[in-house]
Amino acid sequence: MPSLVLELEQEAYDSRACLSNMLRKAKAIAVKLQLKQPIEWVGAELNGYGTGDVPDYRVVSGRVKAHNPYNGLIPVMCGDTELERIISEHRVREPVSAIEHLVETKCDPMVAFSSDKAETLARLSGSPTFPIYLMLSRSSLVSILDAVRNKVLDWSLKLQTDGIMGEGLSFRPEERATVSGKRDTYNIGSIGSFAGNLGGQVGGNVTGTATQNVGEELEKLAALVGQLRQYKGQMGLGVRQQAEVSRQVDAIDEELRGNKPKPGVIGGLLKSIKSTMEGAAGNLIASGVVSAISNVSL
Repeated sequence: MPSLVLELEQEAYDSRACLSNMLRKAKAIAVKLQLKQPIEWVGAELNGYGTGDVPDYRVVSGRVKAHNPYNGLIPVMCGDTELERIISEHRVREPVSAIEHLVETKCDPMVAFSSDKAETLARLSGSPTFPIYLMLSRSSLVSILDAVRNKVLDWSLKLQTDGIMGEGLSFRPEERATVSGKRDTYNIGSIGSFAGNLGGQVGGNVTGTATQNVGEELEKLAALVGQLRQYKGQMGLGVRQQAEVSRQVDAIDEELRGNKPKPGVIGGLLKSIKSTMEGAAGNLIASGVVSAISNVSL
């Protein structure tokens, strides 16, 4: 009988093959080999990522435009380069099947901003409140499908390298034994390396270990402190929350001004600010702060 893993490899080479069906085959292989991480990753790609984080290849950029009833779609400019970068990025949470369908329609997709975000952006840009959309390109969606296809291919090749081929719909005892001995090496994709509007979760594990990139991260952090102070009144926070964030920002600033900033202390303060901002649901600026914090890794 044909090798299940070889079939998966051959389908990965064929750009015309249905990626959703390919993922289902990958899931069957992972379940039969009892590989938890691949099962989770494939499940997320098949069913969508819900409200959680997404892998970095699912973060795409587009053009923000407002629908003026007289002039049609017009570019939105808010005068802040960093903020414009934040709002031009989008997490694609839809399942692979939905992305495939969008690509087949041959139309560039668009994502509507919520009314709260549209109003906030209108205030920042000094313009009337119009419906606002993020205009994406089909090519950005195609790149997601290609990334998933490549990860499936790499995974099938890794299995083959270790002699795990499968026969029909089953695997030999020795193949299962090989997998059991080094299960963690057969991960597929990356559910632990996510990217949000500005780059991911809060710097992974923030520790006190210095790295070669600390200087760059401290520069990003200093810019973030400035933005927090500039926009703190526009984040949908209560008076007490604003006061607490201000206190934490001052503490971070004090660390930055010291001779030896303590990454552990800064990381704790950032996590506290992130938690507060996550409570400001629907606020564009707060969402941007959460993502900006995610881009800092000390």
